[in-house]
Amino acid sequence: MSKEKRKKVKRKKSKLVYVAVAIMLISGGALAYYGYDYFLYWQDGRSAQANTDIVRNMFGEQMDDIGQLISILPHVEGEQEPEMMRIAFDTSPLDEARELTGNPDIIGFLYVADTNITNVILHGEDNYFYLHRDMFGNRNSNGSVFMDFRNAPDFTDRNTILYGHNMNNGTMFHNVRFYMQQEFFEAHPLIKVVIEDYLFVYEIFSAFSTRVDRAYRMDFDYIQVLFEDDEEFAGLVEEMMRRSLHETDVVASGDDRILVLSTCTNVNRNTRYVVAARLAQVFLIDNESESAAEYY
Repeated sequence: MSKEKRKKVKRKKSKLVYVAVAIMLISGGALAYYGYDYFLYWQDGRSAQANTDIVRNMFGEQMDDIGQLISILPHVEGEQEPEMMRIAFDTSPLDEARELTGNPDIIGFLYVADTNITNVILHGEDNYFYLHRDMFGNRNSNGSVFMDFRNAPDFTDRNTILYGHNMNNGTMFHNVRFYMQQEFFEAHPLIKVVIEDYLFVYEIFSAFSTRVDRAYRMDFDYIQVLFEDDEEFAGLVEEMMRRSLHETDVVASGDDRILVLSTCTNVNRNTRYVVAARLAQVFLIDNESESAAEYY
C-alpha cells in the first residue's frame, strides 16, 4: 500500500472514530436527559401521592364518620329540593389545609370513599395554573384537582366542573377511569364535597367518554357553565343521562345542581372520561360542636 493510500485509510478510520464518539455522546446525553426527566416524573408522582395522603389524614376520619351517618339517613328521591341537615366537624379541615399550604386557593375537599379521588379542590384565575402545580403552588406534572375558573367557588352553579389529570401513578383523577366499569360504578355511587359552611352529597347518574378535537371543540360540550335558559340546561342534563354507559336508578333533571368530574382517557389526547352527579343532600357544618359526626 502506498503512503498516500495509508493516509487516506487513516483519515477514514479517524472519521469513523469521531462519528462513533459523537454517536456515543449524543446517545449518552439523550439517555441522561430522558433518565433525569423520568426521575423528575417519578419524584412528582411520589410528591403528589404524599400530598394526597396528607389530605386524607386531615379529612379521612371525619368523612368516614359522616359516611356512616349518611348511610342511615333518609334517601332523597327524584326532583325534591335537597333536605337541609346539620352536621358537626370538631375542627375546620379547610382552614387546616390552607394553613399547612399557605394557599388561599383551596376552596373545598373532594371525597369518594375507598378511592384515590380524595383531594383538596383548588380554584385559580384560569384553567391552566393548577394543571401543573400542586396544592402548595409548586411545579408538579401531576397538577391538582381544580374547579373550572368560571364556576362559583361555593358550588352554587347549575353545572360545576372539576378537572384532574389521569396519572398512571394513580394520583389525581386516575380512578375516574374505573367508572367506565359497571362494578366500580355501582360500588362508588356517592361524591362528597366539603366547603366552608356545607357538606354536599352528590349521587352519580352518568359515566361516559367523549371526544375533543384539536381546537378543543367537543362533540358534546359538557363543560358549559352559563346557559341561556332552563331549557338549555335541561338539555345538557338529558344528554348526560343518555350517554351513560351504565343503567342506574338515579335520575337527574334540569331542576338539579350537577357536579362533573373530567379527565383525559390517555387512550389519545382527544378523548375525555366524564362522571356526572346530582346534588342529593346538603349538610350545614357546625364547627363549634364537640362531636365530629353529630346529626341534628
